[in-house]
Amino acid sequence: MIFEKLVKIAKGSKSTVAIGLGVEEKYPQRTIQAAETAAQKGMAKTIIVGNLEQAQKDYLKKEKIQFQSSKNPEETLLKMLTSGEVDSVVRGSLPATDFLKQAKTQFNVKNLRRIALLESANGNQFFFAPVGIDEGKTVQEKINFVSDGVNLLQKLEIYPKVAILSGGRAGDIGRDSAVDQTIRDAEEAVKTIKEKKITQNIQNYQILIEDAEKDKANLILAPDGISGNLIYRTLIHLGKGGSYGALYTNLPKTIIDTSRVAPIKEYVGAIIFASALKEATHKENQKTQP
Repeated sequence: MIFEKLVKIAKGSKSTVAIGLGVEEKYPQRTIQAAETAAQKGMAKTIIVGNLEQAQKDYLKKEKIQFQSSKNPEETLLKMLTSGEVDSVVRGSLPATDFLKQAKTQFNVKNLRRIALLESANGNQFFFAPVGIDEGKTVQEKINFVSDGVNLLQKLEIYPKVAILSGGRAGDIGRDSAVDQTIRDAEEAVKTIKEKKITQNIQNYQILIEDAEKDKANLILAPDGISGNLIYRTLIHLGKGGSYGALYTNLPKTIIDTSRVAPIKEYVGAIIFASALKEATHKENQKTQP
């Protein structure tokens, strides 16, 4: 299982992970509890970054974690990351729009790609993308996501099994032009990915996401960001599934995204995800050094 592998790696890591603290009702308690749980389990040294002047003081009396106050926590978090003060960052309960804007500014990129680690109600774990509503709209973006996902799996020493989804079955061509385009895009993406030798272990599952899950694909690509976001929300909030955060794959530093309304399990998982990737990246760099 992917997450169990991350846990094993994180236990040997001495990384420092900073997590953002939103101050709206219910967010502080959940974020702080997650950071404390991860620290107590020895998964990482955790630092909470937020506008502590606006947070309830009784939340801040935790011995296992460090707090840092900032009136602009999104900017502070990312500056701590780029300066090397921390090894990785988890968005936590900070607002998505402000955080995404700061990430683009700090790393000078126009677009961001996120790959989430999800778990079905059956207990199958897989990387999933796109989850941002403005992501994954073109064939090239699909190829980029698969390339990023394959690299991530290989970094964790997991053999990739990739599933591409579309808006319908091949036999549905002609029913709707928008659906037709998703079917053609999926076919083109699979063909190009094989030609580029990104991976040969890839299959077009059309609209049959249930078959991809049953076959234990470990990287599943939705037709676009809107459908991907809906799949994520349905799985997590209605379908008894789980999430462990989403990695920003086109940045040089490790940042794990989380939903503000996510359960504590996702926050703890995201911290472990961030800690493990730091260690896995370090080991990979050691292998490539002469």
